[in-house]
Amino acid sequence: MNKVRLALMMLILLGSIFASKNLMAIADASKQLENRKLNQTTSNPPVLLGLYTPDYIGNKSTIDSQLRQVDQWVGKRHSIAGFFFDIEDSNPAYNIPVSLEQLKQNGYTAFINLKSTCSAAQIAKGDVDSSLQKVAKAYSDWAKQGDGRIAFIAPLQEMNIPGEAYSKDPQNFKLAYQRIQKIFKEAGVSSQAIRWVFAPNGWSENNEHRFENYYPGDKSVDVVAFSSYNWGYCSNSSWKHWSSPKEVFEPYIKRMKVMAGSKPIFIAQTASTSNTQNGLPNTAKDQWLRDSYTQLAGMGVRAILYFNINKECDWAINSNSGKSAGYKDAVNNPAFGYLSPAELAKKI
Repeated sequence: MNKVRLALMMLILLGSIFASKNLMAIADASKQLENRKLNQTTSNPPVLLGLYTPDYIGNKSTIDSQLRQVDQWVGKRHSIAGFFFDIEDSNPAYNIPVSLEQLKQNGYTAFINLKSTCSAAQIAKGDVDSSLQKVAKAYSDWAKQGDGRIAFIAPLQEMNIPGEAYSKDPQNFKLAYQRIQKIFKEAGVSSQAIRWVFAPNGWSENNEHRFENYYPGDKSVDVVAFSSYNWGYCSNSSWKHWSSPKEVFEPYIKRMKVMAGSKPIFIAQTASTSNTQNGLPNTAKDQWLRDSYTQLAGMGVRAILYFNINKECDWAINSNSGKSAGYKDAVNNPAFGYLSPAELAKKI
C-alpha cells in the first residue's frame, strides 16, 4: 500500500513539474511575441512635427519662445522648423548660416521655402543667377561643416496658385526648379546635405494648374509636399465653408501617391481658423486639429508643419481664447515622434 501511495505521489510531482515547465514555456513564448510586436511598432518611422514661427528664426529668443516653449507645453518635441527665404535676400551670407545653425544647435531641422520676386521665366533664363549663387554659397559653406548638417529646401513653393511673381507657369517652373538645383550643385552642395522638396498648394483653379503639371520628376525631387488649410468662415476667405480634414488632405495625398509613389509626403503648410458659421468657438478648431492629425498619422505622411502664424486668418494655436488644447491632444498621438537633425538625415 505504501508503495502504491509513493508511486502516486511521484506521478503527481512529475506531473506538476511538467505542467510548470509548460506554463513557463507558454509564458516565454507569449513574452517573445509581445516583444516582436513592440519592436515592429517602434521600428516604424515616426511622423515628424513641425512649426512655422512668426518671428525671425535666426534669433535664439525666437527659438526659445516660439519653438521650445511649444515643445514643453505639448510634452513632445517638434523636429522641423519652417520659414520663408527670398532668393534676393540682401545678406544670405549671414542669414542662411545663422538661422540654420541656431536651429541645428537647438535640435531642429530647417524647412526653407525658397521664394523669389521674379517670374519663373526670369529664374529659368538665369536672370537671378547672381543672387542664387550667393544663397547657394552660404548654404554650401554651412553644410560643409558636416556633422549631419542638412535642410529641406522647397523652391518656389505654391507655384500653382495665384499670389507669387513666379505663379502659374508650369513649364518655366520646372526649368527654374532645375536651374536652382544646378546652381546649388555648382556651389559644392552635396546631395547628402540637402533634401529637395516639391511643395505646391493642394488646391488649384483648374486642371491646367493641377500640381501634377508642375512636377519636375522623381530624379529632381526627394520629398513631395503640399499646403492645405481650413479657411472656414474667416473674413479673408473668398469661399465660406468649414472644410473637414478629409476634404483638406485626402484627395491631395491620394494624388501625390499616384504622382510620386516612392517619395515621402509632407504637409508643407497647414492650419485652421477658429471662425465657424456660428462665430468663434475654440472647440471647433480644437476638434479639427485632433481629427486632422489622427487622419494624417494613418495616411502615411512623414511630417506635418503647422503654420503657427496669424496672417490671413487666426491660424496660430494660441489664438482667441488661449492655447489650443486640440493641438496638444493631436500631437500626443503615439504615431508622432522626434528625430534629431543627424537622425533625420539618415531616415529621409
